Amino acid sequence: MVHTEVGSIQGVPADDGDYVMFLGIPYARVNASNPFGASIPCEKFDKVYEAFSEPEICPQMREVYVPVDDPYGGKLDCLNLNVYVPNTDTRDRAVYIYIFGGKFVHGHGGRSYYGPKYLVRHDIIVVTFNYRLGPYGFMCTDIPEIPGNQGLWDQYKAIKWVKENIRAFGGNPQKITIGGHSSGAMVVNMHLLTKQPRMFQQAILQSGTATSPGFLAPSNKNVLINISKKLGFRTNDTYAALSFLTKVSPETLIKSTTNEYEWFPCVEKEFDGVLRFIDENPELSQGINIDGLNILGGFAERECIYSLYSSSYAPLFRQQQVVRTDMEFKFNFQNHSNLIDIVQHFYLGDDRNFTTNKYKVVDFLSDFDFIYPVQREMIKYAKHKNTNVYLYKFSYDGHLNRFKRLYNVTEAGAVHSDELGYIFTIYLIPDIPNKYDQRIIEEMTTLWTNFIKYGNPTPVRTELLPVSWPPLTANTVPCLQIDSNLTVISRPFHSNMAFWDLFYDAHLDKLRIAPAKK
Repeated sequence: MVHTEVGSIQGVPADDGDYVMFLGIPYARVNASNPFGASIPCEKFDKVYEAFSEPEICPQMREVYVPVDDPYGGKLDCLNLNVYVPNTDTRDRAVYIYIFGGKFVHGHGGRSYYGPKYLVRHDIIVVTFNYRLGPYGFMCTDIPEIPGNQGLWDQYKAIKWVKENIRAFGGNPQKITIGGHSSGAMVVNMHLLTKQPRMFQQAILQSGTATSPGFLAPSNKNVLINISKKLGFRTNDTYAALSFLTKVSPETLIKSTTNEYEWFPCVEKEFDGVLRFIDENPELSQGINIDGLNILGGFAERECIYSLYSSSYAPLFRQQQVVRTDMEFKFNFQNHSNLIDIVQHFYLGDDRNFTTNKYKVVDFLSDFDFIYPVQREMIKYAKHKNTNVYLYKFSYDGHLNRFKRLYNVTEAGAVHSDELGYIFTIYLIPDIPNKYDQRIIEEMTTLWTNFIKYGNPTPVRTELLPVSWPPLTANTVPCLQIDSNLTVISRPFHSNMAFWDLFYDAHLDKLRIAPAKK
């Protein structure tokens, strides 16, 4: 039992470790009169809240590898969080808030995906939570009732709830680290760049930044009208469409928009009296909240092998359009097709057959989507005052590599999200780790929790961690390569990164998402 600012909460013992679980605690409520807009505060508990069960996921079509008859799942009453507390007498523990990824349309913070057992045994508190996805979380329009980025605002409110209540669980509100993977890392990065007050001291960015291609999309002033028409309600009045859609079941809305719409954060239009979470392209941000932060970030060695297993990429390979399509998420190349040619020459030479050169195309995708944006941001942040930045490359290829296991990937090397299997327990990967995998679990969770507790992943050399992982400096880019052995290298993929440095510096004027206007 804990006694928080919002009332008393009772948890349950975990069944896989020596820790207590407080499951499904509400931190906000979706406004039924406008589920696409701002959430509203929860009332304080008038009796003991029994945090015994995992919360409902937010409305979504689940990922293809989840074995269910109907991929749809979720309810709008989903803004809940989970707090996992070690069963020790320690006070003022460091806190790790993890934000899940899933392309802004699927995923959840539940224990089946992100089991905390490996982390909490290092005597930290782990928090996961759900936030709105798809049209409910990332619909961006030209009306103040739905300015966009409500999924980000949900996250902000969850972090605020933790800061205000975590002391009751034995946590220190001044030792909070937020982290995430893929689109989860992208939004973590956006919490660093927003002009809203910062409520944490450290951040972990795994394979994603707010400057990654595909993070931003423009607002769509007609989206409410178009979806309403698709569902049989014809109107040219945005507010009439909004009124109609608030009454449509989440299942109907999600299923009817999944194949026709993609949902992303946006640069919000300015409205009087409405706070903005994103007010400019992250590439242009000065990062006013970066000073004084500790940041750990990195990527997998062969991030985009997954593209060879994705049905959405197959036609792009056949049509020789992978490079153009991917780059146009980030840049506007109208009347500049020669720039696409330059990139294709760099990666493929004169042989433009994407099928026979599929691994060279994978190298392009890995660099452009993940490796370069992460390195570019880490180098930029290392220049801030009193900011320590640690860069890693995950190369280990074992039995718990998440993506490779879930999609039966046969290519060698570590792929996007593979490292998560060594940080969290995942019910779809039930194998007992062998001694080599167990070593990586011990190393990674010790590195991560050292950073969370001390701001330094290797405060001392030990038998487990016989290396010193140095932070970036003004002139050096050290990187910890996480493999069967831990090795400090310098400037990973430096030739490709130098190419992209030159390309970005020459063509930032062609960024696709311009600053918002009032």
